[in-house]
This record gives sequence, structure tokens and C-alpha cells, in this order.
Amino acid sequence: MPRVSICIPAYKPDFFEQALKSAIGQSYGDTEIIVSDDCPTDAIANICERYQQHLSYSRNPKPSEFSNVIRLANLANGEYIKFLFDDDIINPFCVQFLLETLEESRHLGTRLAFSPRYLIDGKNRITSLVNHFGIADQAKVIDGGAFIRVTAINHMNLIGEFSSVMFRKEDCFDENGAFRLFRVDEDGIFRGILDLSAWIDLAKRGPIIGHPHPLSYFRQHANSTSNHEINPLFINGILYYEEVMKMAFEKGYMTREDLPASMRRLLEHYGYWQNAYPQLRARIVDLQAMLAKL
Repeated sequence: MPRVSICIPAYKPDFFEQALKSAIGQSYGDTEIIVSDDCPTDAIANICERYQQHLSYSRNPKPSEFSNVIRLANLANGEYIKFLFDDDIINPFCVQFLLETLEESRHLGTRLAFSPRYLIDGKNRITSLVNHFGIADQAKVIDGGAFIRVTAINHMNLIGEFSSVMFRKEDCFDENGAFRLFRVDEDGIFRGILDLSAWIDLAKRGPIIGHPHPLSYFRQHANSTSNHEINPLFINGILYYEEVMKMAFEKGYMTREDLPASMRRLLEHYGYWQNAYPQLRARIVDLQAMLAKL
């Protein structure tokens, strides 16, 4: 079986050691653990020093979440990449099961494997199980175009975060060797959702496959970048769903008959966030006018 690179973009030390231990404790033998450190202090480095025999450690010279993801993809030596973010945890069989799922479905052209995931809080308590595709008993293959369509209609990240998936390293780069799973602006900012952008790019090239067993634990806590109160770029993620809707319609993943349902869900999405981001109100008015003409 091929080598898997477990790539950890590390910034916050709060739960990092738990994440690292879950990577070290994987049942699958042929793995490498690579930590790229964005932390402004030596906290991550000090933890890694205690586990240095298990990992490869280096600092990211250009700190940011998206640059750390790109850097790790380039550093990976494995055929497969398994990302693990610094506050999440993976099941001991996560690498093994996702790898087996991708290998067994290789003949179908699958580009990504994922699983249902648990949400946990800062005290490791499970708060819910997320399984949007209702996967049960056996692996479920989902057509890439169908995934893009359902995403564009529902305006949700139905797969989850980077810690929930595995894909091949070669699929991270285009024919010129440039990272392709998401593109940053000239000013060095990615105006979207890193994980969803990656899933859409992979789904354009083939089906995705879901393993039935929950294999990751996504942590929700006050210091998470998914907390809009501390993330100044969070608004970009909210607006990104409209870009997905436009792309899906223009590229034929979504029909004209799908547009009313998609727009209504987008209006609900914007309406939920308009108090936090008043600039959405003008966009709501425009979308309402567009919907009335359909």
C-alpha cells in the first residue's frame, strides 16, 4: 500500500498535542507526519521537540493558513495526503480506512474520500454527529457533478473540513505544477472557503466517496478561525457561496429550474448573517429582485 503524508498546519498550541498524538497513533504503518509551524511563539516547536522521532518539523516562512496548506502539499512525500488541523483529532483507523476506500474505488476515478464526522467542544465532548449524505453500512460513491449541484443549491459545506478527508498529492497541482485546490488574489488573500474550494475543484475531475464510519473530530471553540468574531476574513466565506452558485449554473452543474431554490437558500444564508455584516443587506435586496424575475 502507498505512503500517506499526514500534514499538520499548526498555529494554535491549545489542542495541538492532542491532534499530534492522534496522528502518531494511526493503525496504518506507512505514514509520515509533517508539521509546518505558523505559531508566533515557540509553543508548537516545544511540543514537537518532545515527539521529534515521529515527525518532520519546520517553520512556515510566510505565515497564513492558506500558505501553510500549500506549503505542506509541496513538502509531502506520500502518494496520498491526509491533512489534520491543529485543534482536530482523527480516529486511530482514519488513515487506513480512507486509504482503503480510495484504493478500492480507484477504477471509478474517485478523487477524494471523506467520512461522517463528530463535532466536539473544548473539553473533548461530542456535541453532534454530522452525516449530510446519510452514509451507512458501506461506502457511498457520489458523482462529482451531483456534489457541486447539491452544494450550490443548499449553500453548505456538506463534506466538512480538511481533517475529514484524504486525496492524492498529484491532484493538488495543475499541469504546470501550481497548486490548484484554491487560488489566492494578487494581494495574497483567498476570498472564499479553503476546504470547500478544494472539494469543488476535486469534484470537477471525478467522483468522491464517503466511508460510513465517523473518522474525525472537528473541534468548535472560541479561538477557532471558524468563529466570525475573531476572523476578519470570515465575510469572504459567506459571500463565496454566491460564487459557487454562479459557477454551478454557468458550467451546467445546476439548471435554471434549480435557481429559485438556490437563491432562496442563499437569501436565508445572507439573512442569518446580516446583523453581523450589514453590507449583506444591499446584496439581499438585489437577490430578491433577481428571484422575482425567475
